Amino acid sequence: MQTRRRRGAVRSLLATALALGLAAVTTGTAQAATPAAARTANAVTGAGATADCSGSVSVYGALADGRLTYSQIDPSNGDRVKTLVGPDLGFVPKALATLNFNTVLATDSAGTLYRIDIRTNNLSLALLNAPVAIGTGWTHDKLTYDGHGHLYGTAGGVLLQYLVSQPKPAGSQHIGQRVEIGTGFVLKTLTATGDDRLLANTSDGRLLEYRIDGAGGWSSRLLAAANWSGFDRLVSPGGGLYYGVTAAGGMYWYQDVNPTDGSGADIVYHNDDPVDLSGWTQTVLSAEPETATCAGRDFAYVLPAGAVPRTELDDPHHDYAAIDIQVPVGTPVYAITRGTVGYIDGGFGNGITLTGSDGTTYIYGHLDSRGVAAGSTVSPGQYLGESGNTGQSTGPHLHVEIRIGGVKHCPQPLLLALYDGTTPPAPNTLPTSGCSY
Repeated sequence: MQTRRRRGAVRSLLATALALGLAAVTTGTAQAATPAAARTANAVTGAGATADCSGSVSVYGALADGRLTYSQIDPSNGDRVKTLVGPDLGFVPKALATLNFNTVLATDSAGTLYRIDIRTNNLSLALLNAPVAIGTGWTHDKLTYDGHGHLYGTAGGVLLQYLVSQPKPAGSQHIGQRVEIGTGFVLKTLTATGDDRLLANTSDGRLLEYRIDGAGGWSSRLLAAANWSGFDRLVSPGGGLYYGVTAAGGMYWYQDVNPTDGSGADIVYHNDDPVDLSGWTQTVLSAEPETATCAGRDFAYVLPAGAVPRTELDDPHHDYAAIDIQVPVGTPVYAITRGTVGYIDGGFGNGITLTGSDGTTYIYGHLDSRGVAAGSTVSPGQYLGESGNTGQSTGPHLHVEIRIGGVKHCPQPLLLALYDGTTPPAPNTLPTSGCSY
């Protein structure tokens, strides 16, 4: 796989904040290598690090000294909005599960189950009262809540399911109907992604999805065969959004464009713009379930959002239907839509074609390097390679054109819409007379 140069702004943390684990977000610029945990053969790198997602991502956690934390993340761009450090819980949580905005379940090393009642997490993080012990014998190493009444946990490799009947359970009368789903669940992490849907990674690097049926049966799907072992914690607020924390404390975010298809081929990897490069020192994390929604997308912008100003796209270009975008050699280039990859050479140098299911062909010219294999299928926003100055080129730039039935259509209105985040026009409505505006 070709080297991916990290671009765009990422958040830096204040030194004093690191002493507390996390603090309010500050804006900065930094450089970091993409973690091996998120580098896969079918990885989709986020174009401009944006997602068609709304809502909010709320993540509770606990530090090694027993203090509770709360973080809020914008699901549309991966920006951490805030982090608050709260009071000492009086114990160090072994497992954590968020039931709702104001209620968190936690266990300690002795197997006691506590209910933590949150009074506020707006400007400060405060508890309504001291954690309430509501059960014993909870020796689970992991807990997660699916937002639809089911609490899941693992203990000794056994996956267990419980029914939670109250938003603030007081004990076994509200957390019961224990079901042993199966054995052999030796997992590095466990999080719920939806109604009776679970996500986990393993120490050998696999990313797995589990689906539980009404009778307590289960099925699994392999989303990635390798390279996910680097995450010590995974959480999901639903909507196909996944957040992973590395041993170094960096948090990275991912969007499964179609989280119900049982495939990881359309996971968008936002490695070029992590939530944070470091600072996530919590020993356990738990996201409030079902708080983010995402829409699948048909098109994605072809460059990182900050690679060129809008005026570069809006300037007059060819008097025929194609556009040249002046960008430095080595700028990441992304798939504009889902399609099958082909190679085109000659005057295009290291050229790539994408052919959609409707027969529309998108051409990328003069790449410095290709990062996908001919014949492979890519998703919108997937990394294709890096811009260059190959073939019949008078300077570094990316050549883009669209052909439908052999007729060229100007991509300029489509690219401008994607840059602006507005609804893009259908390719067959684009002008054929040229891109000279």
